[in-house]
Order: sequence, then C-alpha cells, then structure tokens
Amino acid sequence: MALPEDVDALYGLPLDEFTKARNDLAKRLRAEKRRDDASEVAALRKPSAAAWVVNQLVRERRDEVEALLAAAKGIRAGAEDGDARFREAVDRLARRARAVVAASGRSGSDQVVQDAVTTLRALAATEPEALETGRLTEGREASGFDALAGAAPPRAPRPEEGKRPKEKPKPSVNRAAVDAARQELSAARDEVRELRRAAVAAEREAERTRAALERGEQRIASAEAELAAARGGAR
Repeated sequence: MALPEDVDALYGLPLDEFTKARNDLAKRLRAEKRRDDASEVAALRKPSAAAWVVNQLVRERRDEVEALLAAAKGIRAGAEDGDARFREAVDRLARRARAVVAASGRSGSDQVVQDAVTTLRALAATEPEALETGRLTEGREASGFDALAGAAPPRAPRPEEGKRPKEKPKPSVNRAAVDAARQELSAARDEVRELRRAAVAAEREAERTRAALERGEQRIASAEAELAAARGGAR
C-alpha cells in the first residue's frame, strides 16, 4: 500500500481536490512500477460532504475529538458525568463543524453539519478507531445507543423514608425491526466490500492490458523498422 502519510494527505485535502490528487498519486505509483499500490489508491473512495467535515475535525480539532471519545467511553463505563461531558463535546464539535462547512462555501450547510454531528455521535459509540483514522468516506446513522444522547445509565432515585421507589417501565424494542436492519446493514457492507474487490481487480486487469498493448506497439514498431531496412537492402 502507498505510504500512510500519502493516503492521510488525500483525506485532509479540500473535498473538490480529492479525486485529482488520488488519480495523480495512483499515476505516480504506476510510473514507479508499484502497480498493486496504484490499484489500491485508485480504488479509494471520495468522502461524502459529512465524512469530509468529520475528517477535517479529526485533523484540526484532535483534542476535542478525543474529549468526545473519552466521554463516550465514560458513558459505557457508567460514569456519573459521562452524559453531560458527551453533550458538551458534541456541542463544541457541532460549532467547529459549522465553521468548517462555512469556510468551504458548500451548499446545504445545515444538513451537512447535522450529518457530520450524527456521524460523530455514532462513531464515538461504536467505531472509535474508525473515527480516529480521519479517513471516513461516508457518514453514519445513529440509532439507540449509537446516538449516545442521554445514554448514561439511569441512576435509581433515593427512596424517601418508608416509601418504595416506583419501577420505571422498560421501553419496548421491536426486535424484528432491529434484526432486519442489522441484516440489511450487513448485506450492504458485504456488497461494498465485493465492489471494492472488483474495482481493484478491474484496475489490475486494466494495468495488464495496458502493458500488453505497449508490448504489442513495440513489436509493431520493431517489425516496421525491420521491414523498412529489408526494403532498403533490396534496392
């Protein structure tokens, strides 16, 4: 694979520059005879607008992203102030996201910011490692614990003297809908993986075809030269 810093640099670029920079890097790797690396780079996906915003926050506001991840970890551990810390971290990053979008001059800024914040919430809950890489290509949707909003474990109220605490009704969960959504997500991810493999294979096949074409053209040039020489000798 290409040097990690080369790939990191791609995902730190302005969004409109990503495709050209990726293609230029793949071309350079092909020129260096690193065809497998070139194929992998050529298959890198351009980030969505929301994913791009999150990638920039990881680079420009690393300490605030780490604060978000720490708060999410605290919620999972049952920390008393985890939920409040998480909300504060989300609010700070939402303001930063709005500034990033405004500076880029992109349209639909409100929706992009909303999607970026949702992605931050979801990844902090379920895929912190993916968030830390700063190489996202698509946003995430939050549901249930993924959102982490108000997800701190509820603390039982202290019962008053001589009174028993009332039990809170447990929320009902549509298990069938959850299972169906999980299966759909798994199928979608499998399909994306297969498409990426197909893209890499197609690029490699294209490289082999181009190499065969170059060899064929060289043979034609050599044969033409020999033919010209033979004709000249015959005279």
